[in-house]
Amino acid sequence: MTLTALLALFALLAISCGTYYVSERIKVPYTVLLVAVGLLLVPITKIPAFEFLKDFTLTPELLFYLFLPILIFEAGYNIKLRQLQENIYSISGMAVISLILSVLVVAGGLYGAFSLINLAIPFIVLLIFGALISATDPVAVLALFKEYGAPRRLSLMFEGESLFNDGTAVALFLVLLEVALKGYNGVSTIAEGLFLFVSMVVGGVIFGLVMGILFAKLIELTRSNENVSILLMLVLAHLSFILAEVVSHHLVIAGMEIKISAIIATTIASIVLGNYGRYKAAPQAEEFIHKFWGQFAFMVNSLVFILMGLLFAALPFSMLELLLPIAIAVVVVAVARAFSVYPVVWALNALRLEENIPPTWQHLLAWGSLRGALAITMVLLIPADWAPQNWAYDFTPRDFIMALTIGCIYATLFIKALTIGPMIRRMGLDSLSEVEKIEYRDASAYIHRHVLNRLATLKDKGYVDTLSHDKVQQRMEAIHQRAQSRFKAPEKSALMHAAVNMHALGIERYYLHDLLRHGEINDRIMRRVEAMISNQLDRLERGEILGDHPGSVPGDWLDILITKISSMIGYRKNQAFEDAFLYYRAKAIISRKVVKEMSQYCDEKIQLFSQDDVQPVIGRYRNYQKNAEAHMAKLVTDHGKSLEKINASLASLAADKHQHELLDELLHRELVSPKVHISLQSKLEIQKN
Repeated sequence: MTLTALLALFALLAISCGTYYVSERIKVPYTVLLVAVGLLLVPITKIPAFEFLKDFTLTPELLFYLFLPILIFEAGYNIKLRQLQENIYSISGMAVISLILSVLVVAGGLYGAFSLINLAIPFIVLLIFGALISATDPVAVLALFKEYGAPRRLSLMFEGESLFNDGTAVALFLVLLEVALKGYNGVSTIAEGLFLFVSMVVGGVIFGLVMGILFAKLIELTRSNENVSILLMLVLAHLSFILAEVVSHHLVIAGMEIKISAIIATTIASIVLGNYGRYKAAPQAEEFIHKFWGQFAFMVNSLVFILMGLLFAALPFSMLELLLPIAIAVVVVAVARAFSVYPVVWALNALRLEENIPPTWQHLLAWGSLRGALAITMVLLIPADWAPQNWAYDFTPRDFIMALTIGCIYATLFIKALTIGPMIRRMGLDSLSEVEKIEYRDASAYIHRHVLNRLATLKDKGYVDTLSHDKVQQRMEAIHQRAQSRFKAPEKSALMHAAVNMHALGIERYYLHDLLRHGEINDRIMRRVEAMISNQLDRLERGEILGDHPGSVPGDWLDILITKISSMIGYRKNQAFEDAFLYYRAKAIISRKVVKEMSQYCDEKIQLFSQDDVQPVIGRYRNYQKNAEAHMAKLVTDHGKSLEKINASLASLAADKHQHELLDELLHRELVSPKVHISLQSKLEIQKN
């Protein structure tokens, strides 16, 4: 890379930062504004002083091998497998059936429409365009969903569809490109294409599972060093992608080339690591990992979207001569998306395979399908010199497809993305549910009372004078009254049951993560309890009443697979009762914490809930605690000798934790020098080992 290319890279990143700042102020989606800025850069790059901006370009290698794995890994790592499993029919239906329908409608529609304007484009070229333009990009949509508070399941459907749609779209695209380059030879070509598609999908899944499980184990072994763990994740994202490509170019079985989808492999590997390996890394690194991948994805998206304008300007012909074909393509792609969504969702609702998908969600699924980086990546994979027989135009098929693709991306970003927010508001999807109204009111009351109590304390200590106290108190009272009058939540027992229990489950989740952070539970117990909490939250959101027992939650597909693999390679027999002891110990500790904090919510100074609402929850968690302690006692009776080591380890952990906390407090209060802190910390580490 040349010096001017590096200068262009960092200049574009600086421009992206400024664009983000402006997008936050004018409330326009960041990716939309980036594309507009990219277009504005086109005339600027013609000025001699700014010509260097054209030196950093989007190449197939840069997009496919460096940028794309980052975007895929970031999306896959953050998706919850259990939620994915619960919505597998809708997500897989949208990612496979809707994709195929979209490709056929786009190709057929454009073939007919272009014939009407005497534009003779071979059908295979339109099929290739249909495959790449059917890959969706949810970046801008999910940002808007987050801003407006759209339903979580709808966001999951968008993200899940995009994640798996990417892999199937690229697999289909590569099959069609292979047919285009080698020619169509009847049934044999169809059979080879079908075999290639299946091998890419199945091979990608298997390869991704192997890579994900392998790297999860490596991260567990390097748990003590969060820097190494994070680096291993970065390595996995690119290694799984690149190795899949290498295998695809060299693996031949019985004379048949076996292809593996690099995108599907990276997707599966990232899902495995995000769900199975997440808690194997050092707990203190979790927040950093989330920000690390978010920052990488932000940077990559920024570069891709801002460079689209320059890419468009670099096409070797005037866009005016293709203005009509581009407009037709935009309309046909939009119609194809609608045609691929409504029938599939109707069938899913009719079969009742999952929870019903309401019409408003269907409208958003059809309208909110934006296009982005992956479509551009696939266009750049088309050989620049390829042209089918009887191609009679000055521009190449690749340039033609690029023009249509960028035109569709611009249309979805400048039209669809800007109208999604108003659609969400008009459909009422940003409205709070009845339970959320109670949560809003109670949270407002909680904050208000704590602030007033704090002000009273400051006044009593003489830190705040009476006049200032009274002014702030009046202002806080006015804010509180406005907040309370915004939502007059109905006082229904079922709704209060949901609101109170959601608070309790939030406390439970907080202390569960605290136990993991201090090494008092392992990743298996973390996943088990986390699944139980998520299951109960889902039940409350559906309006169900929680019973006296939290109930067991069956393991997801990954848990079942890992359990089988562990048993095959010699799972330690004593690990079962060790895990059981740590599980019941964690439940006892968490239940005690929930009882303590929920009791405070009835305190006169806070009074977040009434005694009648809280006492059933407190009683249930006391029963949880009693039941957990009984199981612990039985395990100690049955396996006392074997559990002595665990108890000694837990006691040592508690002592180490307290020592480190005291040492950090001394440093924070500057009661010891940094050198003393380092010396004592080293000593504590030696004692620990």
